Amino acid sequence: MEQLKVIKKDILVLNLVVFLLLSFAFLYLQYAYRHHLSPFSLAYLRKSLELFWYALIPLGISAWMVWRHHRYSATFFAICVWLISFKVVEGLFIEFNKIIVVALFFYGVISYFLYQLFQYYLSLASLNANFSQTDLFKPLLREIPCTVKIEDEDLTGYLTNWDEEGCFIKLAKPLSKAPGPSSLTIHFKGRDFTQNGEVVAHSVDLAGVGLKFGSTTKDLTVFNWTEFTELVHELGYKPERLR
Repeated sequence: MEQLKVIKKDILVLNLVVFLLLSFAFLYLQYAYRHHLSPFSLAYLRKSLELFWYALIPLGISAWMVWRHHRYSATFFAICVWLISFKVVEGLFIEFNKIIVVALFFYGVISYFLYQLFQYYLSLASLNANFSQTDLFKPLLREIPCTVKIEDEDLTGYLTNWDEEGCFIKLAKPLSKAPGPSSLTIHFKGRDFTQNGEVVAHSVDLAGVGLKFGSTTKDLTVFNWTEFTELVHELGYKPERLR
């Protein structure tokens, strides 16, 4: 994941970063509540950096990894959630409090659903190239050719990964500049499948691009992405079988 540059980040990524910041706030507030301290006290605020330094560091690293779409960002997010939960539970063993238990329950539920959504987001084809420089075949054992029009530049390439929401394309030659809006035409089984979309990610060397499409329905006048995915599914084509 870190070999790609994501230029169109989903709102989920921002929500995860905010949630990690709120995780520290949760740890900060529950400690103040248990010890009858004012959370607005400047003395306690300064003391919290000394009390919770062990949480600030992993939370900061996790937020950076999530923002950069690092391959281990979901794992590190889960570790941070576990750390915060463990410290809260540790305090409950010292002094049990029903309000903190209820807050911890909702924190765990929200964390779980955010983690599942983030795992799904990171698995999208537009964020996974499905090829590397060490592949034996350049780029694929089986090729599905396509043409990408990015702004005023027409480029040929091959599909390397796809799902219902988007795809990733290995270009025959690198882009000359950072990508913008795009139009994709896939040449498959004697048909041309056309779909408009946007480039959400590209490889560092601009040799591959990830495209995301909006919701599409069947069109009687032109073959589009929905019809292509239905056709390759019926034929048993899968991204991992291209290699």
